[in-house]
Amino acid sequence: MIEAPNFEYKYELALYKSFAARLSLAILLIAAGVFLVAILAFFYFQQEQVKEQTASMAKAQLHDAVMRMRLSNAEAQMQRDTMTTDGFIRILQTVQPYKNSFMLMVNDAGELLYTSNDTILGLPSARKKEIITAVLGKAPGMEEVFEGSNLSLLIHEPVQDCRLYVAVVCSRVDILSIYKPFLLYGSIAFFGGLLVLFLFCAFAIYRMVAPLHLFAESARSIADGNMDTPLPEIHSEDELRQLRDSFDYMQTSLKQYIKDLQVTTASKERLLSELVIAHDIQMGMIPTTFPHRQDLDLFASMIPAKEVGGDLYDFIIEGDQLSFIIGDVAGKGVPASLYMAVTRTLFRNLAGNYQSAANIVREMNHAIASTNDSFVFVTLFVGVLDMKTHHLNYCNAAHNAPVLLTANGDCRLLDVEVNLPVGIEDRYHYEDQQIDFPLGSSLLLYTDGLTEAVYVARNGNRRLFGEDRMLYDLEINRNASAQEMVEYLNHHVAIFGDGTEQCDDITLLFLRHGIDGSQHHPYSMPNHILLKNEMTEISRVKSFFFSVCREYGIDDELGKSLNLALEEWVANVINYAYHKGSRGHIDITAEMNDDLLRLVIKDSGIPFDPTAHGEADTRSELENRPIGGLGIFLIRSIMDDFSYQRTADGYNIVTLTKHIHHQ
Repeated sequence: MIEAPNFEYKYELALYKSFAARLSLAILLIAAGVFLVAILAFFYFQQEQVKEQTASMAKAQLHDAVMRMRLSNAEAQMQRDTMTTDGFIRILQTVQPYKNSFMLMVNDAGELLYTSNDTILGLPSARKKEIITAVLGKAPGMEEVFEGSNLSLLIHEPVQDCRLYVAVVCSRVDILSIYKPFLLYGSIAFFGGLLVLFLFCAFAIYRMVAPLHLFAESARSIADGNMDTPLPEIHSEDELRQLRDSFDYMQTSLKQYIKDLQVTTASKERLLSELVIAHDIQMGMIPTTFPHRQDLDLFASMIPAKEVGGDLYDFIIEGDQLSFIIGDVAGKGVPASLYMAVTRTLFRNLAGNYQSAANIVREMNHAIASTNDSFVFVTLFVGVLDMKTHHLNYCNAAHNAPVLLTANGDCRLLDVEVNLPVGIEDRYHYEDQQIDFPLGSSLLLYTDGLTEAVYVARNGNRRLFGEDRMLYDLEINRNASAQEMVEYLNHHVAIFGDGTEQCDDITLLFLRHGIDGSQHHPYSMPNHILLKNEMTEISRVKSFFFSVCREYGIDDELGKSLNLALEEWVANVINYAYHKGSRGHIDITAEMNDDLLRLVIKDSGIPFDPTAHGEADTRSELENRPIGGLGIFLIRSIMDDFSYQRTADGYNIVTLTKHIHHQ
């Protein structure tokens, strides 16, 4: 069941869930980023002007000190005196442009005469020499110097006529201190503006997306089946108006679609009901009750690919004469089923009047071809068996050749003339074919739905059931009854397809000319089971084998032991014969000849000869034994014989044999 979405958002308590709030926050972050990038770009491109402006006070105080030093020196010379270093130092000590700035005084020999801060004394000699060299400039100037990771400005100026050079060092902290008020009030204004921008964006976007919430509620109501749910009104000419028009169109289309679907569903239900009735009528037209005679064993089945099909079978027994037919109308569904009904009716009307199969086919061809405006044709096989003279008269009209199982054990396709299908050429001349059909002979009639049954692998490869597989099934089941034969073939086709959709009708008719009391078969009826290569099928093996044991009178204790050997080998086939994920089947046959039980297991998996492996090591400690071999050892210890054969057509056949000593 699909769970309906929850639209009950609470914007006041969970603002972060609101689309408007998230979009506003995104806009806010974008605006803040743009502003910060602009500020950084301004400082980067205006850094020289910033340095000049911030250093103006230091320059003015330094220049004033230099002028006083020159003036004091000039006055001393006029009095024929010499200005002392201490006098110059006292003048420099009055210079303090910033809290952390300090003064330097150097003579023209590069000697540091005075510093108001000992920081420079702790610098490496190379670095100290670099700073002093910068101070010894002949003209006033400004340099950038480093104290650790802190950038500072060195402002220097020569004291002319005194052979002295003075400088003031200003730290970054002092330089930027003049921006503190600007940064403080600017930050307040910046974040206040962002907050106002956020609130404005949230309100504006919320107003814009509020109809989306109404649209969501309307969509939920429509999804619940309320097709007349009103949609919110949108007066703006924007995307929301387009969305509203799209919802309105969707709502109208859904209402019309549901109305059309109701009409279509009702019509389809009537059609399905009629098809079910047609299926019941069609299945009621073909015989489902089969004769119980000593000289005849007959059984047939039809499995339509759709509700109704175009295949047919029928038979009529009058005295010792059996007339039978199998056919396949071109096409499927209702049209084919109508022609099937016509063909079957024609056969029943004609079969009692003719002893020649060709005459029956010629009359049916004339009746269908003379009124066949839709050019539908039918393939047929018609046979007339005289059970007293053991003579079979038959005629084939482009149908699949039946399979003949002779009394001497031969299994082959019956020789047939191809001929044209019925309904194509009104003047076409069909000829009889005849063979002896002694007691013990059998015939399988089938439509192409059997041999053309398809298996589609997961990789898309397709494989047909084919004639070889059909002939093999008939060969190993040659002693089965007609009903067992037909049911076995239908079951094998179902397992072979393994869920692949049936593409065509499958119709089978098997008949065996019965045996008299003087004849007998040395073998009892074989027992067969088809399994998929899945471990869940193991349970079917047990029920199958114990039914075999009951039929052949094998006691329960021995049956349990034999079943263990059988299950062991079937499990090996399921686990190892087929590649992982591939589909296959396992065919098991149980036969009893006097006191000899034979279990034949057949699969089409990877070749593996169990008899080529040596005896398992059962004497060593369990942890020292090699893996594998115990299953084969178990089978050999239970059974009297264990043989393997790999056939030319790609099958593994393992035969387990056991002598049964009845009490």
